[in-house]
Formats: sequence, structure tokens, C-alpha cells
Amino acid sequence: MTSRDRFLAVLHGETPDRVPYIEAGIDFPFICRLLQQAVPEGRYFDSGEYETTPLAFQLELNRLLHRDNLTYHQAPPIPAHKLPGQDQILFFHDGELKTWAEVDKLRFPDVSGEAVRGPVREFVARAREHGYATVLSTRVGMSATYLGMGMEHFYVTLKDDPALVGEILRRYTDWSCQVVRMAKETGCDVVWTSDDIAGKIGPLWSPAMFREVFWPHVRKFATAVRDAGIPWMYHSDGDLWKVLPDLVGFGITGLNPIEPGCMEIREVRERYPHLVLSGNVDVDLLSRGTPAEVRGTVRTLIRDLGPGGRYVVSSGNSVASYCSTDNVLAMGDAIQEFGRYPIAA
Repeated sequence: MTSRDRFLAVLHGETPDRVPYIEAGIDFPFICRLLQQAVPEGRYFDSGEYETTPLAFQLELNRLLHRDNLTYHQAPPIPAHKLPGQDQILFFHDGELKTWAEVDKLRFPDVSGEAVRGPVREFVARAREHGYATVLSTRVGMSATYLGMGMEHFYVTLKDDPALVGEILRRYTDWSCQVVRMAKETGCDVVWTSDDIAGKIGPLWSPAMFREVFWPHVRKFATAVRDAGIPWMYHSDGDLWKVLPDLVGFGITGLNPIEPGCMEIREVRERYPHLVLSGNVDVDLLSRGTPAEVRGTVRTLIRDLGPGGRYVVSSGNSVASYCSTDNVLAMGDAIQEFGRYPIAA
């Protein structure tokens, strides 16, 4: 099987030749360290708002890590002030979308035109040439909304003027629906959305807020996915138990990253046997553990979740700039060692 065939088999509920390794988000400074390249001087990289890593870098990364996908990022614009942190990573500080008058600051790329679609088609063609699956990474719009408004202002406005929050979210979601259609029409294999809606102790909003403010827009996005006929992987950190039934009801194909310490991935498998599960290799382990510990964790995850398919090894968040290169290499090697079907007990 090619890497693409392997991932597509899992997405369609089939058993591949081995458990795939899929990683949608890898910080560019980590890639530079792994490839022994200098991080471009004076260059900063957005936290969570990834640019598409040059194809040559991704191909070499895949050779070393045995990753099965290439990622094309088509993220929405987020008007916000950012501050630099370690490893030349920029972090969101405050948003610019404070009032109704500022909503028109949002300007979205025209994803119906060749200026956007041409590079995506070329990327997909190169991915298929090398046998890799193409992951189109974007957002539904919830994270973009609170980051674009600034967290404090977002929560105040959610109480004082929920219609403003809804309008910003509508604009993001309408554009994201266009991205879904573009992804399908350019040949991408899966849409991967990153919208954090939970923390370690549970969802960010009350059930009523989800129903009244957020879910109508997510439902619209889900309809676009269903109409396009493309698999949908949903990423959110945190404890999602209280909202997972709703996400499943929207028709997600799979869930990522099933953050260790927040959710027991084996319980998710028991409750939702049809879901593709992706993740659960703790980022703290990848940062501060040992290669032997990583190898043991990956072996156990594959043993417990691999039989029958529908499991994809991934980090428990993303591969952050501070992750150990030795540990991430160990993760990829362990998948090669233990991930072949039939899975050993």
C-alpha cells in the first residue's frame, strides 16, 4: 500500500497494511532542527496558524519520520496582535475585532479562483506522485472568532452582544464552507479542521451557548462536508466528553488528538467504535520523555487500538518546536516496528 492508500483505507473503515502515522501540524523550527537546517534569521512563525511547509522539507520529513501525509494549510485570516516567544514562535496577544464596525476588517482569500486553487492542485499532484495523502488543514471558525476578538473581549461580548460573536463566526464559517468545496474539487483527500473548544476540565462554553451560538454554524459546515463527500477529521484539545455526542452527530469521520490526561482513548473507542481515532501520544512525553518511553507508549496504543483499523498514530496535540527530535523519530520508528497487520498481542 502507498501512504495515501493506507490512510484512505482507515478513513473508510478498512484495515490497511499497517497503522498510519498522520501529523497535520509540525512547527517549522522543529522541522529545521530535525533536518539540520538553520531557522531563517529574523523570521517568526505563527503558533497554530501554520503556513504550508515547502514540499521538499515535507518530503524529507516524511522519509525520516515515516509520516503518511503531506499537509496544505488554508487557514483563515485572523486580525490580531501577536508577541514573539521562544523558537521564533508568535503567540496571540489580543484581537482586533472589537465592534460591529470592525467586522469588515475581515478579508478572505477567494478560494474559487486559480490564484488559490492552482497551487493546491499542484501540491496534490506532487503528493500523489510520491504516494502521500493530502491533508487540507483549515478551521471551522470558532477558534478564529475568539482569537480575532481577543479572549477577554470575546467572553464579555458573548454575554453582552452574542449577535456580534455570531456574525463574526458566520463570516468565518461561510468562508470555510467554500474551502471544503475547494478541497474536494482540487483532489485533497481529507479536510482537517482545528478549532479548540475545550480545556483540560471540559468545554469552553455551556451547553446552552453551544446550542444557541456555535452549533448552528458548525452544522452548516457539516452540511458542506457531507455535500462535498470528503472525510472530515476534527481537532480540538481538551476534555470533549460533553460535546462529543454533538460532534459525532455532525458527521465527523474522526477525532484528533484525544489529549492524554483529558480523555481515555480506549473509552472513546468503546463508545464510538465507528470513529477514526488519531493521536494520544503525549506532547509532554515527546518533549521530556525518552525514546524508550515513546516506543513503549506507541506499542501499547497500537496493541489496544490498532486491531480492526480506524486508528492513526499522531501526537497528542501537534509536534511543537520544543519536542525532542529523538523522541519524534522514535515514534515514527515504533509505528514501523509494531504497526503491521495483523497486530501482535
